[in-house]
Amino acid sequence: MKHAQQKDQLAMQNALQENAFRLHEIESRSSVEQIASEVLRLNDAVRSAAAGRLHYSDHPQDFAAALLANADVVNEEVSK
Repeated sequence: MKHAQQKDQLAMQNALQENAFRLHEIESRSSVEQIASEVLRLNDAVRSAAAGRLHYSDHPQDFAAALLANADVVNEEVSK
């Protein structure tokens, strides 16, 4: 794992460790390491999918509409 990724992983783990119980009031059955990895993976996937399709000033709610607008025409045929 690259140094920057390790730093991000540790930062996310620390944030989860500090906030998870307070937010949900239950102990997770998943480890903080697993949750942190998944949060970072999903965040990277969304950033990758949005690159060139959403402007930084767009509202997060615009993401679903942008996905539809940028969908492959083949998918449009199937969804009708």
